[in-house]
Formats: sequence, C-alpha cells, structure tokens
Amino acid sequence: MKRLYQLTAFIIVAIAATAQENIYSVLTIPDSLRKGANVITREENIKFILKDPNSAKYKVHEVYTVLNESGKEYLAFQQLSDRFQVLEDAEIRVYDAMGIKRNTFTKKEMMTQAYTGSGLVPDGKVTYFSVTAPAYPVTIEINYEVQHKGLFHYPGNYFQVPYNAVQHAVFEVEGPVDLPIRYKVLNCNYRPVIKRDGSKVSYQWEVKNLPAIKVERNSGPPDKYLPQVLLGPTRFQLDEYDGDMSSWKSFGEWYSRVYLKTSELKDERKVFYNNLVKDMKTDREKAEVLYNYLQNNMRYVSIQLGIGGLRPFPASFVDDKKYGDCKALSNYLRSVLTAVGVKSNVVIIEGNKNPTTVFEDFPIHYFNHVILCIPQSKDSIWLECTSTTLPFAELGPWTENRKAMMITDNGGVLVNTPISTSQKNTNAVRTVIEVDTDGGALVNTACSFTGEERDELLMQFHDMKDDEKRKFFLTEKTWKQPDAFKLSVANKVSNPYWLKAEMKYEKVYSFNAGSKLFFEPRLYPIFHEDIPENNERIRDYHFTYPYQSFDTTIYKFPAGYTLENLPQNRSVSKPFAQYTCTYAWDAATRTLTACAWLQLKERIVKAADYKELYDFRKQVSADMNEKIVVKKE
Repeated sequence: MKRLYQLTAFIIVAIAATAQENIYSVLTIPDSLRKGANVITREENIKFILKDPNSAKYKVHEVYTVLNESGKEYLAFQQLSDRFQVLEDAEIRVYDAMGIKRNTFTKKEMMTQAYTGSGLVPDGKVTYFSVTAPAYPVTIEINYEVQHKGLFHYPGNYFQVPYNAVQHAVFEVEGPVDLPIRYKVLNCNYRPVIKRDGSKVSYQWEVKNLPAIKVERNSGPPDKYLPQVLLGPTRFQLDEYDGDMSSWKSFGEWYSRVYLKTSELKDERKVFYNNLVKDMKTDREKAEVLYNYLQNNMRYVSIQLGIGGLRPFPASFVDDKKYGDCKALSNYLRSVLTAVGVKSNVVIIEGNKNPTTVFEDFPIHYFNHVILCIPQSKDSIWLECTSTTLPFAELGPWTENRKAMMITDNGGVLVNTPISTSQKNTNAVRTVIEVDTDGGALVNTACSFTGEERDELLMQFHDMKDDEKRKFFLTEKTWKQPDAFKLSVANKVSNPYWLKAEMKYEKVYSFNAGSKLFFEPRLYPIFHEDIPENNERIRDYHFTYPYQSFDTTIYKFPAGYTLENLPQNRSVSKPFAQYTCTYAWDAATRTLTACAWLQLKERIVKAADYKELYDFRKQVSADMNEKIVVKKE
C-alpha cells in the first residue's frame, strides 16, 4: 500500500512538472472557470489596426480549450475573402490535455471554396478547416491575419459567448488620431485603456477570469445579454465612394449616391407600366398592381455587383433578365413606381427573426437586406420585393418589429417597421370528427392562416411535395397520426392561406376502460411552445411574434353512445396572454363541441413574469390533457 501511495505521488509530481512546462495544460485552468463551461478561452489577442479610411489589418491569436463535444464548433476555422478583405496567413496548432503539441496545420493545408453572397454580402471564397478531436479536452491555437481594403464595417468583439469562460483576453484597436474610431460597449462596464502616441491612438480592453455565461432558452438576440464592444467608422471609403457614418443622415446620403445611377428604365417600359395602372386612382392601387406584376414576372436570385454587394444591378438589367437579388428587385420596383408617379424609398434592414438592436446614437452597418416603403400620411405601405408568397403590403417575421434605415432625399432616417399584432397573426382550425360504432372516425379539418402565421407556414411549406406536406403536419405540427390522410391546399398567394385535411382513424379515442371511451378535447395542440420550469429566470423570454389561435372541435357520436364526463370550462388570463375553452353537449344529436381560443398578446415576456408564463403553459396543457368520456352501450 505504501508503495502505491509513493507511485501515485510520483505521478502527481510528474504531471505538475509537465504542466509548468506546458502552459496550455488543462491542469492550469481554475476550477471556477470550468463550471458550466464547454470551452475555455485560454488566451486571446485580437488587434484591429486602421491605417486610413480605405485599409486596415486584423490580427488574431486565440487559444481555446474545448472541454466536451458541445464545444466542438471551436475546432473549426473559417474566414471569408473577397475583393475587400483577404486572408493573408493562417495556422492552427493542436494540443492534448497536457498541453503537448500534437499537430500543426498551415493555410496551404486548409480548404478553400467559392462563396456566393446573399443580401448585402459580396461574392468571394471561404477558407476553412476542422480539427478532429481524438479525445476531450483538447486545445486549439489559431493564428491568422486579414488585410482589409475598402472599409465599410469595423470588426467589433464579443468578450465571451454562451458557455464560454475566459481566462485572459485582450482586444485592441489602433488608428490615426485624425480618423476617429467610435465605440459602444454593451452588457458590461469594461472600459478601454486609451493611449496616444504622436499621430496614433489606441484603445485596449482586457478581461480576465470571466465565468461561463449560461444561456436561457429564447433570450433574444445576443446583443441583449452578451458583453461586447461595437466599433464604427467616421469616414470610410469603398471603391470610388467616400462616406461618412458619423450620423444616420450622412450614412444615408452615401447610400443615395450608390443607388443614383441604377434606377433608370427604358422609355418603352415606362409606357408599359403606365398603361398597366391607367385605371388605378390611388397610389395604393397602383402599387398593388405593380407589386403583383413583380411577384409574377421576376424571380429572386442572389447576385452581387460592384461595391461589396451594396450597389444593385440597374433597373434595366432586371427588366431584361427578369431576376435580381433583394436590393436589385427593390430598386427595380422603386424605379417602376417612380415611372408611374408614386414616391417610394429604399429601406436597408436586417432580415432576421431575432434582429440585432439598432442604436439611434450609434450608426453602423447592422443590415443585410433591402425592402421598399411607400410613405403615406397614415399606414405607410411596406413591400418585401423578394417573396413569391407574401401578400401586398405585408412584411413577415424576418423584417417586422425593428428599426431600419430609410434612404430619403435628405439622407438616412431611422424608421420602425410595422409592429406585428396577435389580431393580424391568426390561425383557425375547425375539425369535425364523425365517430363510428367501433370507435374509429372520419375526420375533416379546415385550417386558415393569416399574417405571420401564414408566412411562417408558407416559408417552409409551399414548395414541399404532397407526401412531405402530410409529414409536416404530423411531425412539425404534431397532429394525431391517422391511418389514412388526404390533404388539399390553397394556392400559395391565397390570403388567408387555407388547407383541408380528410383523415381516417381506426381508433380515434385515446384509451378505453371497459365500455368507457376516453377522447382528447382536440386532435391538435393549440400552444406549441415548450416553457420549462425555471424559478431563477434572469432574461426576458422572446417569442417570434404575437398570435392568436382558434380551435373548434366537433365530435359526432352514433346511436349507442352516451356522455359520461364533460371537462369543465377553463379560462386563464395573464397580462401577456389569455386562454379560454368551453365545452357543450347536445344530447339530442349526441354532438359535443369544444371551442378554444388562445391569444399571445406580447412578443416579449419580462423575466419577472416568467413564472406566470410557465403557469399559463401548464394550465393550457392541463386542459389539453382533459378527457371527454363517453359510454358505449
């Protein structure tokens, strides 16, 4: 036994000695940083060196220890190169748990492939490499350098990301004194050390020993809770276009110059469009005709041109080719509207279900998409020019409820896109269940969808094959699995969008106890969100959009069935949501009618109200779990 203790002590001493030699050994990571972490940032040095309005260098040295499979994304490297940024050099080193270097990969060994941009991202190529971890923990060291030529966007920095603890990290920005760099710090109080050396000024942020951040489900975009610093230029240059981003007005003026030479239509096409709307009396009527024409005759294709994917193809190009990307199609419809005397404005926006917060006091390029707005004294008209399914004057969940920059004759102006409401976003289901004498049933369901409920469905649904559509409702919408299923749907431009389903069930009831049969109040859930219990919620809960759901379920029983139990009516009311369900039995016709209504009033539920949200979900689920009991004679 003594010998065993001596051997163990020797091993411990040997490991400790190795750890001193190998600074990336996991033994040097404090236990306080391991808690709740998938990845530890061991060392990070990022430096952004601004040379002039048109050029900069971005140098990165990062060392991550990946503790488990959940952190494997850190074992992958990728970097975009295009005409405005070039990956100069890159190297990856891999260390085992003891900090011993096991492998080195250079840029020559990495893979590169063409990249087709989308939105406002230019075409280019992507260099990427993934390290295969033989075991965890594993440490990866990444060194790379990017040369920028043409600066429209300055790289900010997240001090840490979810489930990432930080041992030591430095973020430094350096530039000429006469070219001010703007910064904004979010979700932390980290202040930079500012140094001036002659004609140069530098800003340095340093952090140490940051414990891992746990992410709560549906916490919204990262800028709501992750510590970070945003960087913004004052003067900048892309190709021959000089710009000023110190205000939204000046930023919009730059965009105006970019679009200036792209809007002209041929005279014969102007005549064509004026004839198309000659019977229309209002701007709205004209716009609707032209929007529908665009939807039916032009198609969306991701293509890039000129300055970093920011300048659109000319309107004449779209007219000839019958396609374009978001900026090209928006610019085209703007040109067409101008030709018929309707004023419209291009709007630069972020297309995302969880958009980044746009700050009025900090103009930077937050955006990746372009839409169109026709200003009105009341209820301006918003147009998504890339969609083949969105109705006229409707935006979807990707562009509603956010700030965007409208390009006006006087420069850029921050505007709010329409706020989505539960009354607008509606789904309604009516189901008739004709139960036979054996407990099977013929089921007919009719559904209708409006607003974002419609858009969300069609976004993933309308291009599916018939068998895929049926599978979608059984898996994604969790409909009760039938024995036979026939589905018919509306045309993709129908508003409301509707579908009808005819299903057969050999057994429609849930279970039986002798002659008593137990039926669910509805065949389909009315509230899909899974709200886990969390008594210590610290962040607001974000839904994609508010909505309301109606469900009417009618059971028709044959002779020989009598009602044994009818669930109690239920009503649940919260500041952010409400739910009601009523049950009625007609003994003469042996018909049971269950009517449910759920309204989610608010898109964001405050963290302080999370317990109430959990209770709401619990009560709705309890109602769904109630059983209608009938006796079969």
